[in-house]
Amino acid sequence: MHKLNYAAPFPFWQSPQLSLHCNLQWRSFAKVAVLFNVQDQALLGAQCAVLSQAGISAEQLWPVARASGSDSRLAELQTQCMVLSEAQRQGWRNVLLFDAGFQLVQDERACAQANRIFMSLHRLDWHVLLLGGHYQHFSPLLTLPGIARVHHAGSAAAYAVNASYYPVLLNAYHRAIEHAASLNDIWPLLMGKHCWLAMNPGLVSWRDNNPTPFPTCRPAGRKRSSRFA
Repeated sequence: MHKLNYAAPFPFWQSPQLSLHCNLQWRSFAKVAVLFNVQDQALLGAQCAVLSQAGISAEQLWPVARASGSDSRLAELQTQCMVLSEAQRQGWRNVLLFDAGFQLVQDERACAQANRIFMSLHRLDWHVLLLGGHYQHFSPLLTLPGIARVHHAGSAAAYAVNASYYPVLLNAYHRAIEHAASLNDIWPLLMGKHCWLAMNPGLVSWRDNNPTPFPTCRPAGRKRSSRFA
């Protein structure tokens, strides 16, 4: 099993100004859905300001309030389904889901690498691209440095979905809801059968003062059933 090196997180943003001298090629994504909790309006504003400074246009930004409810796993799945359903209805070529609780890393080499990946997406046969998260098992792609085929991962801070994969992911999420499963239950089953890619190192980190970066692996937990796939 390979392990990833994650960029260290930075303190909570005090200003929407970025010190990077690297313009990220966000035009590779039709829409950027910024997922936020309704009680965190200030965080949403700060996140959107930062993403705008990073080069995402106002037309691309789409703030999405998370579904509410006592079951956070169910609410998260419902939120993801809403985003994917709207992307499918609008006919967007892809959609990037970005958690407002995370931030872009301030590392110019990582950003330059991200640009190469973003600009190559139209030449790749991909289903999902993780911009950061807990990767447990993956295989680096020799043809494109900085990207890997991921076989087991969870808790993604940001991920993009290709249009051809909307119906597959929506069906899996709906079945997960029916069986009271979570994203971390269903993802490894899908990764084993389809083309899920991950950036190495990740382009996102915790959006707080916690000095601990993303861990390189996460306990696998209970055995997962294949009934959701």
